[in-house]
Amino acid sequence: MAKETDPKSGRVAFDERGRSTWEWRLDTGKFSRDIDTQRLKQLQEEAAVTLKDEPVPPPGVDPYGVTAPVAPQKTTRRTLDDMRKLSEEIKRSRQGK
Repeated sequence: MAKETDPKSGRVAFDERGRSTWEWRLDTGKFSRDIDTQRLKQLQEEAAVTLKDEPVPPPGVDPYGVTAPVAPQKTTRRTLDDMRKLSEEIKRSRQGK
């Protein structure tokens, strides 16, 4: 479930084309779509503080808890000789059936 936004900061409104926009609360009953630089900087600082507090999951762990932890896999590049050997093994296994 999405986290509720601060009800004091503003509300969602729709423009003449039906697109949703955010209207900032200036005072009781007064809203504006424009935001001043000071308010924007304050919001950025508040967001930065909350983002720093978020724990970072270790590599290979699903942060949503949907699947079991997965160890990072080491990938190796195959050479042309490896691919030829693999092709020969496949041909032999098909002929043996």
